Amino acid sequence: MGIVFYEAIHLPNTFRQLSDYLAQKEMSITKVKFSQDPDGEMWIEHRIKENTIKDDVFDGYYMEFVLSGSKLNDMTINIQKEAGYVGFVISLKWTEVVSHDVIRLQQGIKRCLVDLYHTLTFEYAFTGHEIEVEIHPDEFEKCLQEQHAFPVALIGKRDHIDIYYGDVAIDGISSQERRRECVKIER
Repeated sequence: MGIVFYEAIHLPNTFRQLSDYLAQKEMSITKVKFSQDPDGEMWIEHRIKENTIKDDVFDGYYMEFVLSGSKLNDMTINIQKEAGYVGFVISLKWTEVVSHDVIRLQQGIKRCLVDLYHTLTFEYAFTGHEIEVEIHPDEFEKCLQEQHAFPVALIGKRDHIDIYYGDVAIDGISSQERRRECVKIER
């Protein structure tokens, strides 16, 4: 799944909010790996204790955090910095996806993203198979209306979230009804 923000966010604080949320779900960050240079030639890897991450990690390139926990095993979070926006790509192992009821897992992820929006106001979030953060927040809604390219996509509107469902579920195989719904956000 991907969670996208304008680049004006304070990256370390925003990531800490996400890691605090995941800690509530019994997930913890165990390792971080990043490059010190944009060419990806000088890599550093650190073990993480007690979810404590130093700010200088966020100055690196191609950051990848490894998580483990009781719900799902071996998740990773990659931070993708693009012109004008930044995204967190949370990857699940394929075996985790196919070992669950796909629709139930997808609905659980959607509920988590809606819940997360209360504390971490993202511009949009989406699910899919082998995804990357490639669409600027200003273009995402138009893209969805034209293509419905993602199993589930959420667009934050401050007091509500528009949720779009594409033709195919999170496993990339199971079909689902294309639709849109709106969820009110109580603050």
